[in-house]
Amino acid sequence: MMTVTRLFFRRIISDWKYQYEVWKTAVDWIVALYIVIPFLAIFLNYYLSWWRKAPEWLVYIPLNAFLAIILVFVWSGTIRIFVEDADQLFLLQCKAWISRIMTYSLSYSVIYNLVVTSLLLIILAPFLLLYYGFSPIGVVGLTVFVFVLKNCMGLAKQLIELRFKGWTQRLVRMVIFIITGVYVRGNVVLLLSRPGLFYLSLFILLSTLGMLLEKRRKLKGTFFEDVAREQTAKLKLVNFMLQRAGTYVKKPKLLRKRPLLFRNSNLIFQKRNSVNGLVEMCLKAVLRNEGDVGFYLKLVGVYLVVIVAFPGDYKWLLWIVFSIMATNVVGVSWLEVIKSPFVCLFPWSPETKMVAARKTIFLMALPGQLLLGLVVVLQTRSWLEALVMIPMGIIIGYYSAKRVSYKL
Repeated sequence: MMTVTRLFFRRIISDWKYQYEVWKTAVDWIVALYIVIPFLAIFLNYYLSWWRKAPEWLVYIPLNAFLAIILVFVWSGTIRIFVEDADQLFLLQCKAWISRIMTYSLSYSVIYNLVVTSLLLIILAPFLLLYYGFSPIGVVGLTVFVFVLKNCMGLAKQLIELRFKGWTQRLVRMVIFIITGVYVRGNVVLLLSRPGLFYLSLFILLSTLGMLLEKRRKLKGTFFEDVAREQTAKLKLVNFMLQRAGTYVKKPKLLRKRPLLFRNSNLIFQKRNSVNGLVEMCLKAVLRNEGDVGFYLKLVGVYLVVIVAFPGDYKWLLWIVFSIMATNVVGVSWLEVIKSPFVCLFPWSPETKMVAARKTIFLMALPGQLLLGLVVVLQTRSWLEALVMIPMGIIIGYYSAKRVSYKL
């Protein structure tokens, strides 16, 4: 006889099998034998050496850099609700089953976040203990803090998505992200200097988590949003692999009467030719896609945090490295557009595609590169270096885009 408990565990096992099959498509026995296993062996060797002696390169990495890693990790928290489209035929009318699936899903997500948080802090533990002055109890307290905050952020983001839409949602998420960054920094300072206040803050955070879990469990009228979110979470790894392979992945579009940018579809380039036409098509497609723009802004934001956290002697070097990395990342957006069904209707020549790819990738990466360069200049106040480094960085960005275009 099928029970709600059996149904839930069947879905969990089915999801595990599905993710395993996805991994198998990318990591076969040859890749595992010659890449994954040697990499794990090398990492384990280094990790054991970190417990014996803190690595010397930690001198150049302030604690704020690790806090940035923790902030990104906390913000990536998610809460999965294991419901499916077909549930509306029976389970949606059976409120007791839906309620129990919701409870099981929340419990599963909390346990999953506990496991991944513990793994992250185990990796960071030798640095925190041997170099940054944390005590063993402090590391445990930090682990609990990150675990609870990660669950709170996962629940809070879901509640925001259900309450707000469009630009209001993005604004609220941005404000909460900034507040969370300040909150993480302040609590780590309390943990190192005034542990009593830290544990009081942790108790308040635990109470907040309990209230958020109860609110999410009792929330009604979210079935279809939960189904869409669950499908996105389940297919996240598949979409990532397909995008890296250059395969077009259709994305759900938000219904809006007029796009946020290029509403009148004005021409960007005065000179009209096939290259400029393809470049305009790609730029408008990316800038009208909120997901692509949001990902780009988050990427630049992470780069900014790392640059601000590092010593001044390394900021220019980081800027060049991040400029090259940003060029490679935006190349994925180019692949999505060029592989889309509409663009494929036109007979673009290989030469046109290559020149357009170079120009598009350079233009998409340039705003973030200039912003990062401006932050470096304002922090280091190296105005003379900026006169040389910024033009050099733009040249590096151009040739990086050229190199990426050859690979696409």
